[in-house]
Amino acid sequence: MGSYYDDFDYQSYWIGRKYEDGVEKLAIKKFLKRIPQKDSLIDIGAGFGRLAEVYVSSFNRCLLVDPSKELLGQAELSLRNLRGLKRLRSLKSLTFRVGNAERLPVESESFNVALVVRVIHHLEKPEQAFREIYRVLKPGGFLILEFANKIHFRARIRAWLKGDFSFSRNLFPQEQRTSESIKAGKIVFLNHHPETIRNELKKTGFVIMEILSVSNFRLPLIKTLLPPPALLFLENFCQKPLAKIYFGPSIFVLAQKLKVSS
Repeated sequence: MGSYYDDFDYQSYWIGRKYEDGVEKLAIKKFLKRIPQKDSLIDIGAGFGRLAEVYVSSFNRCLLVDPSKELLGQAELSLRNLRGLKRLRSLKSLTFRVGNAERLPVESESFNVALVVRVIHHLEKPEQAFREIYRVLKPGGFLILEFANKIHFRARIRAWLKGDFSFSRNLFPQEQRTSESIKAGKIVFLNHHPETIRNELKKTGFVIMEILSVSNFRLPLIKTLLPPPALLFLENFCQKPLAKIYFGPSIFVLAQKLKVSS
């Protein structure tokens, strides 16, 4: 069975999104600095390997998993030619496998870091994915998770202007597809409430270590007025303090699996 992204030009999607790409990599780098042992990493929903340059030279073993065989092929082609790959002990440290977050094709307790970016918004109930990630992580392993934030600042302003003052307390995910897209059977796209994600992670057995607010300046006007380096400079200082109010449209979470093996 094929994947939605087999027929979607995901690499072209990122053209003109240098800011979004940069701030996500910035957040991942911050979290990786907090992880003491960098032995093995599984990138779940790796796509064409966009984020691999951030972690590939730091780990002895990296597995890229994605539902799309087409995207994994693109990832393998680009990563084999990635500058700096010589720093890896061997090309064999990179592997690619078709799979999804709810059913990972790996053994239990086989990785010490899991990276999950731009995946959770495709899941109506992410708890199954969290259980799978917990399963494949070693005791004491780390999860770097990103999800689309339902209650980001602009969304709250829009809700208040419509007189919906209970918006921020409503824990249900928010559908981002148009009615036409839903009728056409387009892939699920949901913004999740931060408290729901926090609760499900804790219920699964994760301990949340840090939260970052990401893409805080994702506005066409701001992106037009300021070049990407200036935006990245501002973002670097805002990600942690703005996380306290879930300001940005994207939230990154660093969590750790309880050290007692299940």
